Amino acid sequence: MIIQKMNNVLVKHGKVTFAIFTGVVIVSFVWFFTPGVDGSLLFGGNVGMNSQYGAVLGHKVTYGDVSDARQVVSMVRAATYGMAPHRVQSPDEDASFQAALLIKAADVMNIQAGDKEVAEVIQTLPAFQDADGKFSQELYLKYKNECLAPSGLGFSDLENAVRTLIRMQKVPMVTTSNVIVSDDEAKSGVESLLQKITYHMITFDQEAFEDQVKLEDAEIKDFYTANPDLFMSEPESDGLLAFAEYTVKKSEVSEEQLKDYYELRKGLFVKDDGTEKTFDEAKEDIRKELETTIERDEAESKMRAFHNAFRAAIKADKADGNDVDPQKRFREEAEKAGLKISEVKNLTSKTSADEDLHIDSQLVSAVTILKNVGSDTNVLIGEHGASKFLLTARRPSVLQPFDDVKDVAQKRLTAQREYALAEEAASQLALKVMELKDAPAEIEALVKSLKGTWHAEDTKTRYDIEANPYLPCVNEILTTDVGKLSSPDRQFGFPTFVFVTAHTPAGADEIAEKKETLERELKYRKQEVVSRGIQNWVLDSARITNGRRYQE
Repeated sequence: MIIQKMNNVLVKHGKVTFAIFTGVVIVSFVWFFTPGVDGSLLFGGNVGMNSQYGAVLGHKVTYGDVSDARQVVSMVRAATYGMAPHRVQSPDEDASFQAALLIKAADVMNIQAGDKEVAEVIQTLPAFQDADGKFSQELYLKYKNECLAPSGLGFSDLENAVRTLIRMQKVPMVTTSNVIVSDDEAKSGVESLLQKITYHMITFDQEAFEDQVKLEDAEIKDFYTANPDLFMSEPESDGLLAFAEYTVKKSEVSEEQLKDYYELRKGLFVKDDGTEKTFDEAKEDIRKELETTIERDEAESKMRAFHNAFRAAIKADKADGNDVDPQKRFREEAEKAGLKISEVKNLTSKTSADEDLHIDSQLVSAVTILKNVGSDTNVLIGEHGASKFLLTARRPSVLQPFDDVKDVAQKRLTAQREYALAEEAASQLALKVMELKDAPAEIEALVKSLKGTWHAEDTKTRYDIEANPYLPCVNEILTTDVGKLSSPDRQFGFPTFVFVTAHTPAGADEIAEKKETLERELKYRKQEVVSRGIQNWVLDSARITNGRRYQE
């Protein structure tokens, strides 16, 4: 569903808007989000937010700038997929710095983003599209109530994040307005983009070879013995959790406040037919947004005071030569601070979020990197409250008994054998297709004899192929000659081929109809080449300050 909504955005909206939206999607997967990094590695310890992290274009980039950049991209990506911000995997250290320096470059170059641009981008986000592909105010309000409000955030926080992202994306665009496309470039480019390619996809799925894999118990046991790392239990952690819930507050909202809010954001209040709602029509939605707030500052302040008092008590015990009892001090200081304490048992990296137990994904990530009994997390600002965890016991991973994981071992070994058979069949296809006398007529039968899947014929223009980032084997479709089999692609984990049956030039009528649109596309692509050069220039000007980057 989300991919279909992304495709709808591509078709319906302008290139610049889509570039901004697509930027966060691509960046979030390829550039920013590294599994296993939770942000505490970057922002823990005693380094101040005003301390210099690096520099760009001769200007200082602080730890605070890097933290803010991380939050901007995380928030927009979360909104793109309709997720709560805290559930988005945090970016790694270098990627956060790269985002921060682009934002700093936008500051240096005085690049701005208007309210209309912000509204336009928000209205294109797939999470806020209804079944008809239109922006839904109801879904937008639902996202605020269910995903933003529990973390003490509102529409203004998301709007500011989108505004910052737009400014960041504009850095490489500001000098590309004078790019031109010559008549010869336009003619050959349009003809090339409208050329139709007819092709078949060929896949070798592991499951197709399931009936060829028969395993004996001895083989499964040998696989288990040879691969102990695959069958280790998760390390388990026990500890004490101090927790302070956020405060929900109701406030009176004046008519003037409602009107001010509407005037700033009226582009986001639209009817089903796409027209803007009047103030009277939008008033109740705005009132719901402004009347209820969730206050995080009090919980965070209380938890930070407890954190400092606990660390100070431990430090004093060490200085005085007293026995250090972290659990006792943790309970004492929590009681003084009026905080709730709960005992957490058997927490692993796979522990699910549990609101009743005050466990969320951020806490799980922070706890699983603690190694020594008596160590503790920094203050964690979660979905429903602020927390801090003290490790009281840790049980290392151990090899699980064979009988307990026999089914897992059988599935793993079966999948391994199936994959090997799929790879062998793919290799056979690549060899045998060269022996065919009439490949277009004979290849389907050959594919099926090797247990491959011959997919239905498809025809697309080069433009449609290049414009769809979710189409498999794009490079193979574009580069394989007619009557030839492509090299295998393994982006889905199994061998996939393309067999091209025809290249068909566009007719004169089609060229005339789409000429103007595609000439703009060609100019946009040329601008992209220039903009990448500008972005690389900015990145090349950056330097990272060595020093206390990993201090705890």
